[in-house]
Amino acid sequence: MPPSVRVAVITMSVLAGLLLLYSGLIWFGRQGVIDRLVEDGSIAREDGLRFILIQLSPFVVLGLLLGASAWFLARRQAWARWMGLTAVVIIALLTLISVLLGGIVSILTLLMAVLSMAAISSLLARTTKAWVPPLRG
Repeated sequence: MPPSVRVAVITMSVLAGLLLLYSGLIWFGRQGVIDRLVEDGSIAREDGLRFILIQLSPFVVLGLLLGASAWFLARRQAWARWMGLTAVVIIALLTLISVLLGGIVSILTLLMAVLSMAAISSLLARTTKAWVPPLRG
């Protein structure tokens, strides 16, 4: 396995783990999050669980996609490269948008940005393209 593929597999695995860990922590602390949102007047109590599910869905889906992409890219599946690239680009864009709109840069957003850029460059590297068989062929 070329180094670029190894870097892509590791970065996608770490991103998947971070997204799923974040989702799990929010899910287990959902009552506290709902209580704070209700106190702020942001949402009604009956809409709290639906709000949490809607907020966590993208993180869970992207985490699972990245985990599957990392797993199958190591097994030379061409579709895994493209699915991983798509998921990582979406994460990079979401991170950029959240920083621009929120105006707050945290360690988590910096980590997500660095890992996303590393994964994108590794997935687009010539050695990765040469190692993975063509998608149609």
